[in-house]
Order: sequence, then structure tokens, then C-alpha cells
Amino acid sequence: MHLWTTLALTLLAATLVSAMPAHKGMPIEVSGDWQVRVGPGQVNLGGRAINVAQPVVVTIAPPQAVSVRDEEYASLPMFDPKAAPYRRGLHPRPLAAQECVCTGLLVEGSLKVKSGPGDAEAFVLDKDYGLESYWTALGRIEGSRIAEKQKVYLDYDYVPCRLDSIVVEANGQLKVVPGTPAANLAKPPTPSAGETAIANVWLSGPTTKLADANLYPIEPTVPVTAEAQAEKLLPKTLAKLRKGEKVLIIAWGDSVTCGGGVGNQTELWYQNRFAAELRKRFPQAQIELRTAGWGGRDSRTYMAQPRGSEKDFVRDVLEPKPDLVTIEFVNDAWLNGDALNKQYTEIMAQITGTGAEVILIAPHLTRPDWMKVTEARFDEDPRPYVRDLKAFARENNIALADGSALWCRLWRQGIPYITYEANWINHPDARGHELFVEALMGVFPAK
Repeated sequence: MHLWTTLALTLLAATLVSAMPAHKGMPIEVSGDWQVRVGPGQVNLGGRAINVAQPVVVTIAPPQAVSVRDEEYASLPMFDPKAAPYRRGLHPRPLAAQECVCTGLLVEGSLKVKSGPGDAEAFVLDKDYGLESYWTALGRIEGSRIAEKQKVYLDYDYVPCRLDSIVVEANGQLKVVPGTPAANLAKPPTPSAGETAIANVWLSGPTTKLADANLYPIEPTVPVTAEAQAEKLLPKTLAKLRKGEKVLIIAWGDSVTCGGGVGNQTELWYQNRFAAELRKRFPQAQIELRTAGWGGRDSRTYMAQPRGSEKDFVRDVLEPKPDLVTIEFVNDAWLNGDALNKQYTEIMAQITGTGAEVILIAPHLTRPDWMKVTEARFDEDPRPYVRDLKAFARENNIALADGSALWCRLWRQGIPYITYEANWINHPDARGHELFVEALMGVFPAK
């Protein structure tokens, strides 16, 4: 996916979200720079009734900076201030995310670029090299003393992310279990036997004190209810599945459909996992899955390619005469209103004209600042694209797999959704792909 294009499109489609909805977990609040007050309250988690009769204050350990010294690089590329921020230069290895970099983790003013290890000469910022500090991208600039193929050595400090858990022990006592620091894909610790996590505390990069935005209370699991739409909206596909006939499914989409977030592990791609689960549910059926994906492009661009091109909508999607087409385009997030209706009306006319049925996929969330949200804990997707895509599906009797709803509930499970982004931006990891599988399988009845 062309990330900078996605940034521009997402910003166009964004609205402001600034207040966290009410939660139904154990009451928690910040009571000091590094203190959290828990309770009083009651909650039932995992079949365990938890009662905190009196407020309990727990202490969260401040995040610790990691010092990197004499990190060697064979050369330094030219700094490109006109490129997307994440593409302006080299990223230090510990801050790498898949295809990209973790943002905001570099300690301000800590970076040194040197000609050698130890006390070797330090080059000068904005004279010898340029730096995009938030995205930690650096490179040589015109007139630099750094030669094109010269080794450089980096000194810097960064603060990794951490997801701590507040747990209730078997004896009813509360304690904090720290998570493992990680630049990317930080995960909460696994509770020990007899322990139940009631909240997570999210620390992302340099943090001077806790705020409400760091708190993720865990709520009782409430499944996202979805009508099994296939009976009404996918009758031909469902009939073939039940009869054990051949069913051809084409997954059409962008880089996520090309495995964005899980790379070459094709068995983890959401559409392949969907086909595998569908085979389990309808073991008698002969299910074939094909992928028609194009990273960095939207549905309109794919459809506009000339016949015989590397990406050919007619050849890839229409001519195989599929029984079912799933459509995932987070890169369509710039569409809404009349523009969305026009584009998706054309899509539906062409695909259903072959006799195929369709499942639209409401996409995953992207990084908060790209969605222009100041609060990352929300229940309704703030993007007009998602709102209008759901309305289009509803008004035109088209099946919809609501991946967005599953992503929007992660905060109620104690999970900051950014921790599911393998590239720190918009490519879901294996857990994120599984949310699509859950949404797609929810469209079909149990048998």
C-alpha cells in the first residue's frame, strides 16, 4: 500500500473524535503521576465475579529509555524532505516496524551521527544530515561531509512501548504485571493461574506521567452481534455450500488483501483463513479461493486499468465468473456520500452482472492521527467512508462483514488497536487478519 496516498485519503475522510465512551469495566482512574486508583466496583470477567470493596491504588513503573551506542550502518542515504515523512531516510533498526517505523519513540535531542565508534567526530544536524524526528528518518544532505558510501555510527536513546496489566490474584489482592517492552506490537502479559486481568495500562514512547488516555479497563466480553446475512443476501452461494458443489470465491482488494501485515505467510491472509474456516463449516463443499489484490491502489484505479495490464479488473474479477466476491478497500476511505454511491453502484453492477454475489468488508482502523482522532477509544468508526459504506450495503441489500466494528471494540478488551498494526500505520498483523475472518464467518449461518 502506498502509505502516503493512504494518509492523504484518510485525512480527507476523517472526523474528530475526542471523548471516550463510558465503559463497563472496573472503575479505574489516574490518581498520581504514576498511580492508578482501582474501584470500588464489581465486574464479572471470564466467569469470575470480582469485587473491589475499597479503592486500591497501584503504581505503574515509568517507561525506561534504551540507550543505543555505536550502531553501525554501511552508508547513509540522501535525506528527502519532499518524500512522505516515513520515507525521508534511514530508520534505526530497533525502531523498525514492518515496511515502516514506530513513531514518537526517539528521545528528543539524543541522536548523534558519527564517523566512527566511541568518541569519533559527530556530524552536524542540518549541515551534514537531515532528520525527521517523529518518524526517525535521517539522511545526508547537500554539502554534507558524509560521503556516499561512508560508514556511519549512531548514538541515540529511545523509549519502547509497554502494555501492563492490573490483575486480581486468586486471593483477591491487586497487583501490576508489567508487559514486555517492545517498539512494535507490544502485547499484554499473560496472567498466571488464578489471576484475572481487569485493566491494561498503555505506555507509548517517552511519557512523563500517566493520563486517562493510558487506561484500558477490560469489560465483560459482549460479542458483536451480526445477523447471518447469507440466507437472505447470498442465497446462491449458500445453497452451493450446503449441496457440496464447487464454489469460487474471489477476494478483491488492496495491500491488506495482498497480505499486508503478515507478508509471505499466505496461510495467515484473511481470505485464505476465511476459506479454511468456511471449509470446516461446509466440509462437503469444494471451495476455491483466488486473490485479486493491488497494494497502494483503490477500487477505482484497479477498475480503470487497460485490458491486458498486470492488474485487469475484467480478467481478474469478472471473467472467472465467481460465485462470491469479497471486497476490501481501506484505500477507498477517501470516498463518501455521492462519490461512494456512484463508485460502488458501478462495482455492484459489473460484479453482479456476472451472476456473482458480494460481501463488502468494512475495513480495519488506521493509526489515530491519520484518522484525525484525539481519542483512540471509540465504539463507532469515525470515518465517513465506513458510515456510508454500511448505509450503501443496508440500502441495497448487500452483505457486509463489519471488520470495523470488531476493531472498534478492541479498547473494551483492554487492547490499544495500534498494537495490531504490523507497520504501525495500516497493515494488520495476524490477529488483525483474524478479525476479518470473524466478520466474514459471521455472515454465514452455523451450517
